[in-house]
Amino acid sequence: MFVATVAPFVAGPKTDLTHDHAASTRKPTFRVSGLRKTKSEAVSLHRALTTYGERLKTLKGELIREAKRHKEDFIITDGGGSRWTASGTDGCIARVNLPAPALLSHIATEDETFDKVLALAGESLDDLFESRHYLKPIADFRDKAADELSRRSAAQLIELCQVECSPRVSFETAETKTKER
Repeated sequence: MFVATVAPFVAGPKTDLTHDHAASTRKPTFRVSGLRKTKSEAVSLHRALTTYGERLKTLKGELIREAKRHKEDFIITDGGGSRWTASGTDGCIARVNLPAPALLSHIATEDETFDKVLALAGESLDDLFESRHYLKPIADFRDKAADELSRRSAAQLIELCQVECSPRVSFETAETKTKER
């Protein structure tokens, strides 16, 4: 494991509170080696974090692919998505959340789906959308569409009004056991 420590900057005692212009315009000669060390450590840490970040992104992709192979183990979430959980040998958990498609924030009149949405919503248009210069699905749009329209029209309308969401991966880490010395 990579651990970085950064020594805090401690200013020395200041005995004279008056401003010395000549002293303030001179380049500081103290702490140059400390600054170089801090810069080098920061660059090294940045490189390590970049490498770890890329590796973590790859591992999360592998977890998402693995989750999709275990659809029978999915748990349906309140928002209509699903969740897959994998436990490690050390008590840690990797959880892959596959959110339901999100509703479009609005449907502009020039969007190619606009006319289809109008046709499918029919007389329920005002009940399903906030109308401005664009259509905005209401808060409980999916439920209301299911109540107002035929099953087929509701499903088609909902599909037109949503966009796919990317899966997310999160972890729960267990306390590590340390040996007493």
